Amino acid sequence: MKTEITLYKSRQRKPGYLTIIFFMLISLALLAALCAIIYLLLISSDFFKSLISIIVLVLISVFFYGSVKILIGCIKEQRTPEEEAVEILSINKTGIFNHKAKQQLLWDEISEIQIIDAVISVTVDLYPEKDFQLYLGDTDVYTDMTRDDFAKLLQCHYKKEIYTYNSPVSCGCGG
Repeated sequence: MKTEITLYKSRQRKPGYLTIIFFMLISLALLAALCAIIYLLLISSDFFKSLISIIVLVLISVFFYGSVKILIGCIKEQRTPEEEAVEILSINKTGIFNHKAKQQLLWDEISEIQIIDAVISVTVDLYPEKDFQLYLGDTDVYTDMTRDDFAKLLQCHYKKEIYTYNSPVSCGCGG
């Protein structure tokens, strides 16, 4: 098991090439459908067929516009350069280094550590200005380990009790 870790800011996932190909195929299919509807509209002499063709033409045009817009957005995201890794928090045998505040906290200074719903709260009684909270979902910690592994890693160095709590997932029913 790891005894030291550096947490980095999590990076935004870019769309894959399969997503781009998928939307390209959808756009091409919608373009072919647009051409077919325009052809039917031009050769049709019946008023009702022309009216239905116009309605279908408008609907397919909206879907085609949306598909091309998503395709262009995916291509732009894919072409953006990769972000540099930004250190957020380092945990080692001497203590916790908060890179955001540029503060080193020694294990003896820390009076309480809580992990509640993926938010780590570190309290320092003697120096309240060093207290901090960090949402672990903004870091890459859960790509390397589970919540329990992270708590065990902290427990290797921090000899006092670490309070952890995870709220149960709500069904959204309000009851």
